[in-house]
Amino acid sequence: MDKRIVKIEEIKDNEVFVNIFLEEIKKIQEIPKMPKCEFLHIGVTSTTQVLGEKIVDMLVVVENLHEITTFDEKRLNNIGYHRIAHNGIKGVIKYARIIDYLTMSYDVVLNVVQRDTEIHKDFIKVREVFNNEDLKNDYNSFKKKNKDLSFKDYSAQKIIFINKMLKRIENND
Repeated sequence: MDKRIVKIEEIKDNEVFVNIFLEEIKKIQEIPKMPKCEFLHIGVTSTTQVLGEKIVDMLVVVENLHEITTFDEKRLNNIGYHRIAHNGIKGVIKYARIIDYLTMSYDVVLNVVQRDTEIHKDFIKVREVFNNEDLKNDYNSFKKKNKDLSFKDYSAQKIIFINKMLKRIENND
């Protein structure tokens, strides 16, 4: 099996990604009996002038994470989403729209979290990275430095980096 490759590129214009985000919300909202959700476009495709993978990251906020049942998972499967590993992040259920099953590459990720939990608050805080030029520059430096790592190593480094950024944001550093 081929391995998933991390492809870091500059996001100069995000209009196509915003449109994908809006289209996916519509698809999910049309699923019968899905729990009520709030959707936020997060990650690099939600902004411009940053480095990252061209993957639309969506934060899907539900009132109770246990509302996402096996039936909801099957309905998400029907519109092309499949549950993926959450890489050790507790309190999040991740689904991806797979575009290549050999490499397990995807173009949209749903990060389902419960409202007002620590992980929900952390996702919101990390959005601040793109509003602060120093943090944004550090983010771009991280991406440049780690772009040649394997997916597994890149994912591990990314979690460490995000935790450092969260601390900086909390300390107004």
